[in-house]
Amino acid sequence: TFVNYDTSAVCSTSGTDMCPCVGCTSWPDWGNKVMFTEVGHLAGPGGSVSEKSTAACLSDGVATTYQRTAAIEADADHARVGYQYFADQFTGSYTQWPKQEMCLSDYDPRFRPWYAAAATGPKDVIIAVDVSGSMWEADRSALAKTAVKAILDTLTWKDFATIILFNNAVHRVYSATLVPVTDKNRAAMQGWCDRQTWAGGGTNFNAPLREAFKVIKASAGAGSSSMCQKAIMFLTDGEADFSASDYAYVKSQADEYNAILFTYALGSGADASVTKRLACENHGVFYAVPDGADLSYIMSSYYEYFAHGQEMCSASWIKYASATGGHQLYAGCMAMYDRTVPTPELLGVSCMDVNLFANIEDMKKDDGWNYFKCVASDITKMCRQVDLTECHRQKIRLAYSQDSVCTTQYNDYQGVTSSTVCPCTDQSCIDDVDFVDELHYYCDTWVGDNCSNPDPSWGYSAAGMREVREKCKRSCGLCEWSSGSNARTASAECPVLSIPTKCRACHGCVSGVDIDGNAMACPPDAPEDPMATTDAYCKCPELAGHCSAAS
Repeated sequence: TFVNYDTSAVCSTSGTDMCPCVGCTSWPDWGNKVMFTEVGHLAGPGGSVSEKSTAACLSDGVATTYQRTAAIEADADHARVGYQYFADQFTGSYTQWPKQEMCLSDYDPRFRPWYAAAATGPKDVIIAVDVSGSMWEADRSALAKTAVKAILDTLTWKDFATIILFNNAVHRVYSATLVPVTDKNRAAMQGWCDRQTWAGGGTNFNAPLREAFKVIKASAGAGSSSMCQKAIMFLTDGEADFSASDYAYVKSQADEYNAILFTYALGSGADASVTKRLACENHGVFYAVPDGADLSYIMSSYYEYFAHGQEMCSASWIKYASATGGHQLYAGCMAMYDRTVPTPELLGVSCMDVNLFANIEDMKKDDGWNYFKCVASDITKMCRQVDLTECHRQKIRLAYSQDSVCTTQYNDYQGVTSSTVCPCTDQSCIDDVDFVDELHYYCDTWVGDNCSNPDPSWGYSAAGMREVREKCKRSCGLCEWSSGSNARTASAECPVLSIPTKCRACHGCVSGVDIDGNAMACPPDAPEDPMATTDAYCKCPELAGHCSAAS
């Protein structure tokens, strides 16, 4: 975390530009022109003069750390390829060791998977897009398709997603259940988008929303879910009838599954009244998007909602291929926060490749590799509670537009301003990360669920639920909030979290895939696998494939 940066300091990134990369020389192992004695910088696409100055100071700060780390850890002949890199939230600037030739047009690191993954926890995302005939106007269909792809680029292997295209009915659905957004699945989803018809027919809002909740329910039953926060992104350029009973249905389902609705009214003919009410009644944000606006930027910025409400106190891990050379790299990424304010505010994300420290192929031969992969996967996939009150949500809406501020019966703080001080939650209130409930689920999987009145069909006992509420206060949303506005002037550091010593798949229900894209499972060389010695596997839909081993 970056706590006490000097906001009055004047910093410069002069001489560190990577396009062109002055002083860089070709380095075959890296597949590019590189300079190992310097840290490079790319100016961001946005930000005010003040924010650009702050971004430069942040870049200076991380550059010193990166150079020190490289001097200690990098191999002398630089045959081992591994990067350190940082992007700031204010402007989208990018800082990297080593400095190398990077001439990229329209590059904004804030919308790359590594950035969004470190700034937010795992999530389930359903993208519902209007493909009625009017989407031909003003090239909206092409803009919508590009926006869907941009959203997918903010998701990683820890997230789940699907796509619904609708007109007068549900036109196409990518998958009946959510799928983990691995590199392979992301490419398949984006390819599927290219093969669809994006304009034709009338407009029906009810059908796609019902389909979205149908997918959520089916995914939960099949264990094809992050078991974390759910978001429905609903884009339309038209209007359609929507009755009182339709609103009531959506609200009841959104409450049951803790789904947040982000709605987008595209163009002059879009119905703003229905889409805005849907967002306002379901903890979401409404965006009026005029023709000619950057739809991809607006829609892919959805993750900032979660970044406002989730403090990421542990690393997120990704596996990726380097843009030059195609090397397989494993990176640990951490969010950085400004803690000089009452509620931590995201400053940016910093990542470091494990490859900088050791050769990955050699590491894979070591006895500890499965443990590393297991721990990296487990801490990345842990759900994070979204700590937002209606005050926070109204400020998020206001940041986009005054017209996005909600005024329904469900919305307080209707007179919110950018200087409104919102309530805060107790930062010392945390879960027992080792606790597994009576049905073998960890605390964080209760994020979004009702810990006081769970679905009876889940089979929890009264005693079991008392224990959940005691051990899982943060994930259950039971941490105390300040009464009225926030009284503190600065926020506390993250609590120190111990490194796990056990793989979660050996001791409880998990879902999805690991960092390598393989189904989550207890490693064969794990010292113990109590799940396999009981009938526990058979009770976890996420681990049904291992049931025969436990029977």
